[in-house]
Amino acid sequence: MNNKFLIVGLGNKNKIFKYTRHNIGKLIVNKLILNKNNIYLKNLYGIIYKRYYYNTKLLFLLPNFYMNEIGLSIKYFFKKYNININNLIIICDDIYIKFGKIKVKIKGGSGGHNGLKSIEKTFKKNNYIRIKIGIGHNFKYGNQKKYVLEKINNNDLKLLYNKIYILVYNKIINII
Repeated sequence: MNNKFLIVGLGNKNKIFKYTRHNIGKLIVNKLILNKNNIYLKNLYGIIYKRYYYNTKLLFLLPNFYMNEIGLSIKYFFKKYNININNLIIICDDIYIKFGKIKVKIKGGSGGHNGLKSIEKTFKKNNYIRIKIGIGHNFKYGNQKKYVLEKINNNDLKLLYNKIYILVYNKIINII
């Protein structure tokens, strides 16, 4: 087994944030895991679930940190499982993309996203894979924080669970 990927769903740790736009990465990874009883490792840094895709080991991480310090959780598991930076896949929300649209980037800046800022600060690199899920930008200037921390409405949540997660899964398969 030479290939292994760390796939991280960005989101805040507190249950009050569970169904917010900012936790869309975590919601997607929760859906991708399939078997919630198959915990590979659980500690203060987060929970790892393991799956295989042919000869590739997929380690799905649900970090147990807030967004602005999430890089610490990722780095812990990154080192523990000896992951190559090219095999780090971050799934996160993006306000600059229309809701439900997906964009894959290999390199780039944080775009103001606190989770991506934390990762870049912790790793001192920005050449990891990002799967960005659009949450739109239906807010007035200055209300970005309030917008990303609002709950996702039921119609968008259904779309997320019935269609978007499949699109993300296909992107992951294309990457690996």
